[in-house]
Amino acid sequence: MKIRKLNAAKALGSLTASVALLAGMHGAHAQGAPGAGSFPGSFLVPGTQTSFKVGGYVKFDYTYDFGAQQSIVGGADPIGIALDSKNFSPNGGGGVVVTLPADAGHHIHGTSQMTASESRFNIETRTPTSFGELKTFIEGDFTDPNGLTHSNSFKVNSNSSGFRLRQAYGTFGPFLAGQTLSLFRDGSAEAETLDFGGPMALGVTRQPQVRYTFDFGNGLTWAVSAENPQTQVFDTSNQSSSSTFKQGQGDKIPDFVTAVQYSAPWGRLKLAGVARDLYWHNGVEDTTFGGKNASAFGWGVAFSGNWNVPIGKDGLGWEAAYGRGAGRYINSDGPPTPDAYHLEDAGERGSIHPIASWLVSANYVHFWTDTLRSNIAGSFWQQRNQSLISATPGSSNETSLWKEAYTAHANLIWSPVPQTNFGVEFIRMMGKMQSGQKGELTRVQMSAQFKF
Repeated sequence: MKIRKLNAAKALGSLTASVALLAGMHGAHAQGAPGAGSFPGSFLVPGTQTSFKVGGYVKFDYTYDFGAQQSIVGGADPIGIALDSKNFSPNGGGGVVVTLPADAGHHIHGTSQMTASESRFNIETRTPTSFGELKTFIEGDFTDPNGLTHSNSFKVNSNSSGFRLRQAYGTFGPFLAGQTLSLFRDGSAEAETLDFGGPMALGVTRQPQVRYTFDFGNGLTWAVSAENPQTQVFDTSNQSSSSTFKQGQGDKIPDFVTAVQYSAPWGRLKLAGVARDLYWHNGVEDTTFGGKNASAFGWGVAFSGNWNVPIGKDGLGWEAAYGRGAGRYINSDGPPTPDAYHLEDAGERGSIHPIASWLVSANYVHFWTDTLRSNIAGSFWQQRNQSLISATPGSSNETSLWKEAYTAHANLIWSPVPQTNFGVEFIRMMGKMQSGQKGELTRVQMSAQFKF
């Protein structure tokens, strides 16, 4: 589960988690019993100083959608369902009215789905060295939508789901290399939800990177990372729905991310930034009408944190971010967000222009008892496409671009023992196109999680 939030924090979703791996663990680890490892749930491999642990959970989800059905695998998405019909005039001109039909799914009123695809397992090792702790972590689950195997499309969620690699990284003192959550992301500030998708969040969910963290003591840390680049461009020269969004060729250099975090008894604050070289090339030789390549600077900033509310074990978390040319970092879980648009110049290769976007998210957890808690969470994202549309008058960009989206979650979770979670959750989401078309989701989810 988010109940995803808890796993994100454990696996370096936040800067706090990465610092916990770092300096200062020079071989002195308390042993709770003969053969016990250096961290909870681990055991000492005989004849070595390596602590080893196998972990994970089995999770069953049931969802009921009150309208058009959205796939349960991978969680809810504010733009993943059928769009409403809508009459509109492209760019408000010419008096030509276009009618986009509603998807056939809108004739469905109430659908049930079940899956266990979120179930996962991981392997973790830790070894003390003279340079600090050496750690490895590898994790996978079964929510790969491209790996679904079935003979009957109506049973896609009850048959096999595809295995995928979630995380695979190693740390050596303050150095990290491998695939894990982006440094821009703050897993500790995200809401705990039964929905695997959860509210929209900052940062790339998981990507290859190298990272180094400086620990200044007294709760203050600073980290820098070089992360896998992937520029996504809206090509204004081709309006077909299948090829408008392009990743192009030749991302030249990595994305560079930095984050400063301060932790104290009252909570935690994190400030992050990303700088990107947005480079796009269509892979064609440079000719007057064929070759297209261009570059631009993209950036994003984020502020997030947690406040330990002085009411029992209650807590408040929040995230806010703004950027130009940083679409994939501003919103990792929501609409497909282009970083920039390519504008064709007559007789030339053209240029790309960064697109601005922003996101805010907040959540609150209240403990009714030691074993019963509730979370409420909301997020709102917006992409500013006006400059793109005004640059291409007469086009149908409104039908290809998402403008904004929101999510809302409220749940009740019971944990009779620490290894289990049973809960029910209400989910409401909406995604809106530049044209005014909307995709909406109202869902109730029930889940059971068994950790090992």
